[in-house]
Amino acid sequence: MANLTAALTALPAFLMVSLLLLAAVAYLFRDWERTVAIIAGVYTSGLAFWFWRMDLSQPTQMLLGRPIQLVAPLTVGDFTFQVQTLNAPVIALGLAMGAAAFLLAARASQGHTFVPLGLTLLAGYSALFMAAEGPLAPTLLTPLFLIGLSAVSAFILQAGRVGRVAGPLRLLIPPILAFPFILVATWYIDQIALNPQDNQPAQMAALFIAFGYLLLLAPTPLHSAQTSSAETAPPVALTLATLLYQLAVLYMLFRTISAFPFVVQDAPLASWLEWAGLATAVWGGIAAFGAVHAGRLWGYSALHDWGVILMVLATAGARSLPLALFLLGLRTISMFTAAAGLSVLEQQTGGLSAASLRGAASRLPWNSAAFLLGGLGLVGFPLSAGFPGHWAAFQIVAETDWRQAAVVLIASGGAIFSYIRLARILFGPLANRSLLRERPLSAAMAAAILLISVSLALAPQLLDGPVSYILSAFNG
Repeated sequence: MANLTAALTALPAFLMVSLLLLAAVAYLFRDWERTVAIIAGVYTSGLAFWFWRMDLSQPTQMLLGRPIQLVAPLTVGDFTFQVQTLNAPVIALGLAMGAAAFLLAARASQGHTFVPLGLTLLAGYSALFMAAEGPLAPTLLTPLFLIGLSAVSAFILQAGRVGRVAGPLRLLIPPILAFPFILVATWYIDQIALNPQDNQPAQMAALFIAFGYLLLLAPTPLHSAQTSSAETAPPVALTLATLLYQLAVLYMLFRTISAFPFVVQDAPLASWLEWAGLATAVWGGIAAFGAVHAGRLWGYSALHDWGVILMVLATAGARSLPLALFLLGLRTISMFTAAAGLSVLEQQTGGLSAASLRGAASRLPWNSAAFLLGGLGLVGFPLSAGFPGHWAAFQIVAETDWRQAAVVLIASGGAIFSYIRLARILFGPLANRSLLRERPLSAAMAAAILLISVSLALAPQLLDGPVSYILSAFNG
């Protein structure tokens, strides 16, 4: 009993246990959706702020009358979890994403099980970020963690709705495909110590790790989970599941490169990222050009943005990682802005098809504007949050090959055209005369989200501090 009490005072145990306990309580009271969403949002906001401002040089901190050991490790079986300076900012960012999702779920339902399963997802991703030791290097166990977390995400995206489940289930494909490659890489890593003078094991390990992580990044054609789910899943739930997954893969990729430098030296990872990112960005823009469903248009816009991030990661130089993290921050703002508006539009109109949304902006102007501006931010439209990042990305890509930048720019133009077409539908003649006007509180929240998005478009330097802090974790 004493050992259990001591273990619970370690910060990793406190974080995971508190999130799981809150998830259990939220499940019991899941019928009170708005109340549990607000409580979960407030609690995770507090945790995110605490982790962001945490001073790990102080080994103990009092919380709720109990001492919490900030840097004490937690051992569970063969795994050791520990909060360190290299993972605390990433944990804080994940918790902040969860807090934003829960608070948005309080205004538009994301399904009765969203809050409890969302809290469980946060606990799982926090465990992945805190993993310090395991039966294998934690970076090599990332696909195994992501298989379990993607299974939870599939339930969140299904949200109890009767419809196609193929989209959510496709989340499992990238980590399942990647796991055998990473597993084979571990065997080659073991061979390196047996014969240090032989370079072949390191080269083979590098190839398998690089290809495994390329699969985890889910470029085209492994993208279908996101775009298919965007048509049927609750928008805020999809945003949280997508951003947490992508944050985890990027973070664990850089931890892997830090632990095994030969991955960059002996594998053409940059070349693979370059062409995978180009294909992803181009296909996202082309598919968005033909999309008439608002959810699919948003999903393909997010895919286009993800391709731009992969292309930036492939570029050499000191600017690539800071710019990729800057793009990730703008992506988070744009996706949540679009999801905030899209979730209200879906709830009020009963669907996201062109027929359902015809004229909806006359009754839901603020939420329609939030969706349009957030979606346009994902394709780098001027005066949207994503524009500064996309403009900088085009410049850095053009330094290597201006033709690639031109092709991506044309693809983004196709997506922009689709948003203009959808704006004409939204602001056209009202088809559903029984559509209610948006409530003052909902309009005020949409206006506040729009203000944040526009502020970052006009003053992107506001993200310099957060990006620099998170950069320290990725470079660790």
